[in-house]
Amino acid sequence: MKKWQKKKKPASTDPSQVPKEKGKEKVGSSKKYMPNLLKRDEREKQQEQRMIKRATMKRSTAAIIGRSVMVLSLVIIALGVFSAFRHNLAISDLEDKVSAQQQGTSEDKSQNNQNIKAVEYFTTQFMRQYTTIEPGEDKQKEREEALQNFLATGLDKDAGIDYANLSGSQRYDSSDVVSIKQKDAHISDVSIKVQVTATKEVEKKSKDKDGKEKVEKTKEEKPATIYYLVRVYEGKNGYSVIDLPQPYMPKENQRVTVSENEQNKNTDSVVNHEVQSFLESFFKTYTAKDRSDETKFFFKDSKKAQSLNGLMNYKSLNKVSVYEEKSSKGRYIVRCSVKLEQPTTGIQSNHSYEFDVQTDGQDKFEILHMKPVSYDVQ
Repeated sequence: MKKWQKKKKPASTDPSQVPKEKGKEKVGSSKKYMPNLLKRDEREKQQEQRMIKRATMKRSTAAIIGRSVMVLSLVIIALGVFSAFRHNLAISDLEDKVSAQQQGTSEDKSQNNQNIKAVEYFTTQFMRQYTTIEPGEDKQKEREEALQNFLATGLDKDAGIDYANLSGSQRYDSSDVVSIKQKDAHISDVSIKVQVTATKEVEKKSKDKDGKEKVEKTKEEKPATIYYLVRVYEGKNGYSVIDLPQPYMPKENQRVTVSENEQNKNTDSVVNHEVQSFLESFFKTYTAKDRSDETKFFFKDSKKAQSLNGLMNYKSLNKVSVYEEKSSKGRYIVRCSVKLEQPTTGIQSNHSYEFDVQTDGQDKFEILHMKPVSYDVQ
């Protein structure tokens, strides 16, 4: 039985064969099942998956946030544009309304001025016909026809003139509209001053060479001034006089008393002298020809500078009164009288001025305002 068994090969004694076998053993041993290594691999794989998932989630969240910010920005921009559009639209609409109101106001003023001029012209032409009166039926008829262009239907064709007792004639010379007062949208009361010349036939008695009395008829002319109140109606087709002219006597010129306000009068003689010297220098420049540019150095605001530029010559400065402005130190109200002379005629005249001046901090003065004197009226 032994002969059928394979014989074991004797162990090689060749040193070269030893490392190969050891290597095979190591290889074989590395391929063996090792639970610890497998668990570690699984843990590493799970960790890698978690990292991949976390990274994926971070990228997705960042993208979402980015998209959200972008969308929000677009919404804000859109709202801003819409708001700006509405704002501009509102401003444009407001500007249009203001422009329309201004244009309407301007047109109303222009229309009102045109109406006043038209009423003034109409009334003047009416008075020219109304105050031109001559005796005779032909002249009376001619006047009636002319007045029909002015008088409203229903009024006397002669506008109230009594031709039956006419003793002379009257000629229109000139007229001036004193005032126009609008009673309502259609009716205006026009006050007008009319200059006329009345011609009347008078008898003059005289004696001839023999001492006998004789009577001569001559025409005598006398100028007269008459004031009338004329009521004018404005309609779609023009103007009409709707009432007979009424004579009136204008009010006398009102007499009032004026006086200077003497409160806070400055008592510092040095300041008063300095102010007077300053104004004397100013008026010499103010009246001089070709020195208008120099007057700006006397004013705080050069735009308010004034000059007569040779229209009048300066003669003297009188009655200088300086008043201290209590509310502001170094500021004064100055009233004065200036004598000026007309270069051509040589006529001299006095004129009153009021100045608002202040010191500029360097012992000098500058003019804030220059105007006619303000008086207290009693």
